Parts: sequence; structure tokens; C-alpha cells
Amino acid sequence: MNDTSDSLQQEYGPSNRWWLLSLVAMAYFVLIQHRLVIGYVQVPLTSELGLSDSESGMLDTAFLIPYGISQLFVAYLSDRLQRRRVLAVSLLASSVCLFAMGFVGGFWQLVGLRVLLGFSQSASVPAIAGVMADCFTPKNRSTAVGVYNLSLNLAVVVVGTLGGGLADLPNLVLPFEVLGVGELSGWRLALLVFGVTGGLASLLVAVVMSEPERTERKSSHGLGQQGAGLWATLLSVLKLRTFVLLAIVFGGFCVVDNAQNYWLARHYVEDLGMTNADAGFFATIYYRPAAFLGLLVGGFVADRWARRWVRGRMLVQILGITLWIPALVVLGIAESRIVLAPTMVVIGLGYGFYVANLWTTSFDVIDPAARSTAIGLFNVIAFPAAFTSPFIGYLRDTHGVELGQAISGLSIVACLIVLALSLTAIVFLPRDYHGPLAGKKPVA
Repeated sequence: MNDTSDSLQQEYGPSNRWWLLSLVAMAYFVLIQHRLVIGYVQVPLTSELGLSDSESGMLDTAFLIPYGISQLFVAYLSDRLQRRRVLAVSLLASSVCLFAMGFVGGFWQLVGLRVLLGFSQSASVPAIAGVMADCFTPKNRSTAVGVYNLSLNLAVVVVGTLGGGLADLPNLVLPFEVLGVGELSGWRLALLVFGVTGGLASLLVAVVMSEPERTERKSSHGLGQQGAGLWATLLSVLKLRTFVLLAIVFGGFCVVDNAQNYWLARHYVEDLGMTNADAGFFATIYYRPAAFLGLLVGGFVADRWARRWVRGRMLVQILGITLWIPALVVLGIAESRIVLAPTMVVIGLGYGFYVANLWTTSFDVIDPAARSTAIGLFNVIAFPAAFTSPFIGYLRDTHGVELGQAISGLSIVACLIVLALSLTAIVFLPRDYHGPLAGKKPVA
């Protein structure tokens, strides 16, 4: 019995792997809500604070730049320290920042807290990635990442619906004059609610989550069992051309995803005449369930293709982004809900195919002792995507560009992503690959 248990653990991961996955998925569920809620309350927020479209777009950038750049350093912490502690602290800090945003009185206060929110969350995803890599093996990692990312999509549905619904509520008269807020508007209430929820999640992680054993490290190979210093770890990742191209591609993906998350609901409010609650619901109710399906199918298929082909996981990613190219064009120009609904389903499927294999493709080429650092570097290299939302706001303020036009234009970025992934799969991945098929013939 013990031999069977040990064999299964070596093949699929520790026995508590799904419990640990549920905890990190819960943490990510909360972190995504903290990150995105501002986009679903931006209409009443910008009205009350008197923000321009450019300033509104800057709120997204104020989070993304510190979130991305700081991972150059903080991601490394999870390759050396206990991931559960890193995650609990990150969650708590994020919750405090979001709660404080509920009492801001102007643009610069909001920007400052969005910057702090970015720093607070920067250590979380690398910690989660390290836990996932150690809890699952190459046989089931893409499936596990797909299941884990269901939390992201569920979070978007919840924050879009609940956040938009709270934003539509009439003002509440509460005794907050000492904080400069005589009345609590709906958008402020939304930030407070999600902030309190995050504090509870942080406590749960700190109390019940165990630290998984680190796996696949070899004392005689690469960075060794204990890992190496910061600069040696960074160099071991950045010298891989496959990884660098994957990170650049991820930047392109973020350009599309950030713009859609931030501006799509507003496009529905302004151009299709929806309420905030209706727009938040419609922007997520078709897209996110389809993304659920894409994550599960994309992960399942990739795990099986990866047992046969070195390029198996990346082929699933290419298929997913290819679906985006025509769908983004339609998303920006269509005005009928009958047309928009299936379009968002297609985009959701493509999203799931790509995201389910983002981490796992990189795990096939990087040293096991640099996993968290590598996931952090994805965000460091992709940080220019943070300027997408303010750039769209600038185009609206100065050139009168409609949101629908901007969304359709994102299809050009999707084309470039497909070309870059194809180049990586054909030229660089076979050279850098060291996954389960390494050394086996044929490598294709």
C-alpha cells in the first residue's frame, strides 16, 4: 500500500495537492477582485472625483507598473522562503490598500494606493506558481493550472456583477466625516466589501495552509537543491531564448486582456446604453464560463499532447490566440447582444487555451529552483502592457477614438502573438526543452 502511494505521489504529486490548490485558488480569487474592481465602478468613481479618461486609464497603470517591476526582486523570495507566509502577507497588504481606497478624496490619493496595491500583490502570484509546480507533475500540471485559473474567471464574474451592482446603489449616509467622506457612495462600498473579504482570506491562508515540499531540484544540476543567489537565478532564466520570447508574448497577451478587462464594461455602458450592473454582468457572463471550459479543455489536451510532443503545450496556446483574431474585430464593431454573446464565448475559449499552458510551458525549460523567479519575470518583461489603458484613454481624450475601435484594433496584437509563438515553437523550444521528453527521439 505504501509503495502504491509513493508511486502515485511521484507520478501525480502529493496526496494533499488538490487541497493546496483550492487554497491558492481562493487567494487568487480575492487578489483578482482587488485588482479589477476599480474597472467595474469607474463610471460613478470618475464622476464623483472628476477624473478625465486619461486619468481613469492611469489607475490601471498605477497598479501594473509597480506590480510588474517589483517582481524582479520579490519573486525570488518564494524560491527561498515559505510560500504560504509570502502569500498570506501579500493578501493582507492588498486588503488594507483596497479598504483605504474606499475613503480617497481625489485622484492622487487613489493613484498612490493603486501603486501600493501593486507592490502588495507582486509577491503573490510567484508564490502560488511555486506551490503549483511542487504539488503537481508534468503529467497533470496544465490540468491543475487550468483548474486553478477557474478562480480568476469566477472572480471576474463576481467582481463585475457585485461590484457593478454596489456601484449602482444610492449613497449611504454614514459617520465617516473624520475620514473626509460624509456619504458613502456605492463604488466606495464596493471597495470596502472586497477589502474586508481579503482580510479574512489572508487569515485563512496563514492558519490552515501547509508548505509543500520542493520537488525536481537536483544537487548536481543547475541551481542545485537549495537554489542560488538572486543574480545567478535571474541569469539562469534570462539566458533561455524560449523563456524571453514567452515573456514578450505574455506582454502582448496582457495588452489585450488588460484593455478588455478595463474598458469593455464601459464600452457597453456608453455605447450600448447598459447600466453599470448590466454591463459588468454582460461583459463576464459569456466570456468567463467559456474561459472556464477553455482552461479545463486546454489543460487536459495539453497534458496529453505534451506526453507525445515537445511542442504540445505551445500548440494549444497558438490555437487559443488564433481564435482571438477574428473575435476581437467583431467584439469592437458589433452592437447586437445576439452577436456579442457568441463572440465573447470564442474569446473566452481562446483565453483558457493560452492561460492553462502559460506557466507549464515555462516549467519545461527553466530550472526547478527558479520557478517563482521565472513567473515573476513574466510580469517584469511584460510591464509595458501597463500603458495600454491610459493610451486608450489618451486616444479618447485627444483624438476622439471610440472604445469599439480600440477593442477591434487589439486583433493586430493577437496576430503578432501567434507569429511569435509559432517562431518559438519551431526554432527555440526544442533547443531549451528539458521536460520529460528530453533526450527521447523524435523531439518534435
